[in-house]
Amino acid sequence: MATDEEMEEQLKNMSPEQIRELQKQQCIFCRIAEGKIPAKKVYEDELFVAVLDINPGAAGHILLMPKEHYAILPQMPEELVAQLGMAAKHLSQAVLRALKAQGTTIIASNGLAAGQRASHFLLHIIPRMEGDGIGVILPQGAINEAEAKKLQMQLQPFVDRAMGKVSVASLPGGPPVTTETPEEPKESVKSEAEEKADEEKEESRGNEEKEEVQEQKGSDLDSITDFLAGGK
Repeated sequence: MATDEEMEEQLKNMSPEQIRELQKQQCIFCRIAEGKIPAKKVYEDELFVAVLDINPGAAGHILLMPKEHYAILPQMPEELVAQLGMAAKHLSQAVLRALKAQGTTIIASNGLAAGQRASHFLLHIIPRMEGDGIGVILPQGAINEAEAKKLQMQLQPFVDRAMGKVSVASLPGGPPVTTETPEEPKESVKSEAEEKADEEKEESRGNEEKEEVQEQKGSDLDSITDFLAGGK
C-alpha cells in the first residue's frame, strides 16, 4: 500500500481530469447517484439526483447532487450550475408545500474549512420552522470603513476577472467602474507597436490560464488527499 508521501507525489503528476476520476472511484455519493448504494430518492433526472439525508438537520432534509463527480461548486460548468439552481428552487417549493414548512435553508459547503464532509458537491435543502433551533444562523460581526474598503479593493480585480469584466477606472469613495470586455475589433492594419502589445496581452492571458489550471489542480489535490486520508 502506498504511503501518504507516495500518494501525494502521484497526485501531483496527475491532470485535474485524472484526479477527478480517482475521486469518483472513491466517492460514496457517486455510487448513490449510480444506484449502487440504496437511498431514499425524491428526485432524479439525467443530471441530478436528490435523496433524503440519513442524518438530517430536520425531517425532510434533502441532498441535491450532480450525477457527475465535482468536489466543489467552482468545478461545475456554468450551465450545470444554472440547472442546479432551478432544481433547488422546485425542490424547495415541494418541501414548503408537502411538509407545511415555514421556510427552507439552502446551503452548500466548499472545502473542509467550510464544513464539507464529503468529496462530492452537495446542496442541502432543509425545511425550517420558527424556533426549530437549527444552528445555521451566521454570527453578526462588525467591520469599520477602512477594513471594508481594503477588502473591496482586494476582491474587486478577482471578481472582475471571474465575471468576465475588466476594471477601467475607480470613482473616489466608491467601487471601481467596470465594463464588459469589448468585442474584438474588425480586422485592420496594425502598427508594430500594436502588434507587440497584442502579443504581450496574449502571453499574459496564457499565463493567467496556466495559473487557473494550477489553482484548480491544487484544489483537487487538497480535496482528494484529505478524502483518501480519511478526513471528513
